[in-house]
Amino acid sequence: MIRTVRIDLPASLSDDAVTLRPLRVDDAPAYVAAFIYDQELGRLLGVEKDPDEQSIHEKISRQSRRSEEGAGATLVIADPATDAFWGEITLHSFEWQHRRCEIGYWLVPAVRGRGLATRAISLAISWALLEFDLLRIEMTTTPDNVAVHAVARRLGFQREGMLRKRNVERGHRVDVVWFGLLREEWTGS
Repeated sequence: MIRTVRIDLPASLSDDAVTLRPLRVDDAPAYVAAFIYDQELGRLLGVEKDPDEQSIHEKISRQSRRSEEGAGATLVIADPATDAFWGEITLHSFEWQHRRCEIGYWLVPAVRGRGLATRAISLAISWALLEFDLLRIEMTTTPDNVAVHAVARRLGFQREGMLRKRNVERGHRVDVVWFGLLREEWTGS
């Protein structure tokens, strides 16, 4: 029998550069603004429609059910000094029998290029490996999302291949590049 694990979100995970915490209603305006400011963000993330405040509220209301079912976790990337919203990390596609999941992330344009994604994902990976005894974490993106490729390499993920025309995103077939990180490869970068 496959055991599903309840995902209890931490109140916060932090280092001196970033804090990870649960998504809150007051994050909705900044969340939506990121997609307005960066018109490519939704496409790069593969979401069919850019979010509005109502969809963020719905996402928050679904989190407790997703946690209970072991389906996923959404954490905000925030400024450790001011708690300002900087982006999001999502752990999803959990396969409990195989002890693996996928991680995705994005940052608001104003804080990109400062190493914050690497720091935030590092915190999330360390938490997930320890908390859920995972053996593998995966990350996927499109070939043109070079920022994700660079972050994956910095964190020790190995590029494992490309799945041609795997997804239909915003009405277009896209290739998906697959990265994997094994528990024994994790150095806590």
